[in-house]
Amino acid sequence: LKSIQPQDATVGLLGCAPSSVALVRTPGVPGWMVHERWRLGCPWSLTLLASLAGDVGLAQRTMPTKLIMDTDMTTDVDDVVALCVAHKLQDNGDAEIVGVMHNTGLEQGVGVVSVINHFYGRDNIPIGAFKGDFNNPKGSMDRWVLDYSAGPYVFPLIKEFDAPIKSSTQVPEAVEVYRKVLAEQPDHSVVIASLGFLGNLAKLLESGPDDHSILCGKDLVALKVRELVVTGGRYPNSNLMHYEWNFGGGCVWGSPSCPHTPRWTKTVVDGWPDTVPITFSGFELGAGVLTGGRMEQCAPEWNPCRQALELYKKADQNCPPRPSWDSITTLYAANGVERWGERHQGGYNLINGTDGANEWVDGPPTHQSYLALQLGKADALGNEIDELLCTDPAFAV
Repeated sequence: LKSIQPQDATVGLLGCAPSSVALVRTPGVPGWMVHERWRLGCPWSLTLLASLAGDVGLAQRTMPTKLIMDTDMTTDVDDVVALCVAHKLQDNGDAEIVGVMHNTGLEQGVGVVSVINHFYGRDNIPIGAFKGDFNNPKGSMDRWVLDYSAGPYVFPLIKEFDAPIKSSTQVPEAVEVYRKVLAEQPDHSVVIASLGFLGNLAKLLESGPDDHSILCGKDLVALKVRELVVTGGRYPNSNLMHYEWNFGGGCVWGSPSCPHTPRWTKTVVDGWPDTVPITFSGFELGAGVLTGGRMEQCAPEWNPCRQALELYKKADQNCPPRPSWDSITTLYAANGVERWGERHQGGYNLINGTDGANEWVDGPPTHQSYLALQLGKADALGNEIDELLCTDPAFAV
């Protein structure tokens, strides 16, 4: 891209609130290639320049990635594994967890988040919760929600392990925590790992100015977020499964019973600022990488990550090991693809807002891409995740 001079650029403000964020656009250049200058004389956004070079993580490779985890730690156990992986990445200096959000209405899901944070000695990490009827068994008539919204590990972990937080009633709503945490971070520094449903992020984009920031949600994201990494969809399309769970599920299988998730997915994918990269990690990627099978031999019984995997046998007799959907997203969010994968660039993710189905439409480069595993790398990637799970916490209570 050429250097942009004042005479060949148009300057405007992003979004819905007064802001010091000035966008400098070159006529004819797609929005995702927009260079950003913060107040006069500041350098161009490293995130977008690195994205053009094919590696979004390049922007801040020398510093720990500031990481927000947005998890549906409710049903599947891979969310537990992913948060344990994130803590070990922080132990190793690769990440700094600045917030954890829970994205279903199950009140006790936040309690499991607190158990994991406490085990790794990080009770100070801000936690936010989705608060609403979605996936909440209280008062629900949905048989799936009543029977399966709480995975077999949820209540045992809360009962058997110490943690300061047991329920979402003890924490603020996720969008409030998102806005507070983002406002406190340096510009273009935060990577969000979305490991479940997209309701919290949809609300963040739609949020208005508050005590934490004068910016509306979309502007705040554009200013503070370096990249969004999403576990969701199937690539190049979801035809084989109708829709992928995170994009269209959350209740009895069949989209007419799940009206919220497709709308949330489309709101986030279509409404995300085109100056901030989105990288998708699909069902097909994590399904072929199995992890957690070594924990019975390498981790003590008082490790909640091991306990969650073993308790999940009630739902899946083959567990452990378990597919690594969310832990791959987390590993990429902190370290990039490194030696195991690549990013499919060029095109965009087309979301059906009625049923959550998705299809990748190839075309010119955009701010969107999806991850693909290099041939023969599944075992190596699984071993890398298992090594993190098998290493004792740097500090455990």
